[in-house]
Amino acid sequence: MLEVLLLVIAVAFAFGADVFDVSETVKGIKAGLAVEANTFWVGTDKPSATQLYLRDGAVIALASALSVVALALHTLPLFYAGLSGPVIAGALHINGGRAWAKLLAGAKPTSAEKKGL
Repeated sequence: MLEVLLLVIAVAFAFGADVFDVSETVKGIKAGLAVEANTFWVGTDKPSATQLYLRDGAVIALASALSVVALALHTLPLFYAGLSGPVIAGALHINGGRAWAKLLAGAKPTSAEKKGL
């Protein structure tokens, strides 16, 4: 039961961080400050919030899959190692959201941010 709670917490953290990242990304794109650097599965450097949520939801689900499989197989060491997937995904979204927040606060975009690299 503790493992299920830990998995729920890790996935909730990842999705919460994603909401922050997507909201800042959409604001930044609408303001014309920069473009989305990670166009994987969205196909454009100016994706909608829906496109971002669908892509990120799939990535978080894949990142959580190892823990789910390990839990089903009662392999606790692998389960705990797998928890790093959604936690790392959440940390990456916090970094992405903070970068957009800095741009929205007036920081100048780097040349890579302008090009979406």
